[in-house]
Amino acid sequence: MRGRSKWHCREVLLATGIVDEIPDLPGIHALYGVSVHHCLYCDGFEYAGQPVAAYGKGDKGAELGIMMKHWIDDVVVCSGGTEVSAAVVKRLEQHGVSLRTEPIRELHGASGILSSIAFENGPDLSRTGIFFSTGCHQGSDLPLRLGCKRDEKGGVITDALTEETTGPGLYVAGDVSRDVLLVAVAIAEGAKAAVAINKAILRRDGFCD
Repeated sequence: MRGRSKWHCREVLLATGIVDEIPDLPGIHALYGVSVHHCLYCDGFEYAGQPVAAYGKGDKGAELGIMMKHWIDDVVVCSGGTEVSAAVVKRLEQHGVSLRTEPIRELHGASGILSSIAFENGPDLSRTGIFFSTGCHQGSDLPLRLGCKRDEKGGVITDALTEETTGPGLYVAGDVSRDVLLVAVAIAEGAKAAVAINKAILRRDGFCD
């Protein structure tokens, strides 16, 4: 639907995606996508041998920092002025991950490249990249308005074989399902949904059983 125009169709494929919740840190937008990232699996390998930071409130950033040690040796967790639980602090120590709990004042860098993190108190931290864990949300409320059921993460529930939702004739592909958030997975979901849609139309037109 565009404006007040109405479109009639027999099957619908939604690829409305999700929106990453970028941390509210001064200086982040000039760096995001170049040296500030939301996906460790997409960009983590590029930082092997470099000093990086994991950012997230409470235990979120700490859990991410522990994951990052699989690829990167020099990881510092920044919790942005929030406390990390004692159990997770112990895990950080076990894995050799440092922790900075002070609020972040600003990210410094040029031409998209991070150089350091400035805190409200304490010394600046020299880093070449940051990965953050702050959550994400649906890019559109259309699946909800169309009656799609969602799981505990907010992802649209689909049939694993066809990508059809709980609404008959309504399919999704890509991050809207919040399964594995990778381009390759989104492409595969789109292909499965396309085949299922084609077969559904053929059945309704009497071309196959």
